[in-house]
Amino acid sequence: MKENNWYTFLEGSKKLGKSHSYLYKSMKDRPELFKSTMIQKHGRIWLISDEGLNYIKKNTKKEGDRLRTAILKAVYKTNYHFVFTPFNLNIF
Repeated sequence: MKENNWYTFLEGSKKLGKSHSYLYKSMKDRPELFKSTMIQKHGRIWLISDEGLNYIKKNTKKEGDRLRTAILKAVYKTNYHFVFTPFNLNIF
């Protein structure tokens, strides 16, 4: 069985090529990515395994990917122009 190497969140973030606080912020924003078998806490230090780093790398959005490309293409192809006006035009 392959032995897992463990890294602090700082080391893991740098290994992923991200900022030093990337894993801390990711864990706060999306805790569902961090399975209990992939992370450990020793005192105030969080550790993450190789398996955890690979899992996070595979399951996070890549830089430059657009979230709503299909929706944006549909909007740009329409011939209708949307104009938003206030409902109540009685100023006085």
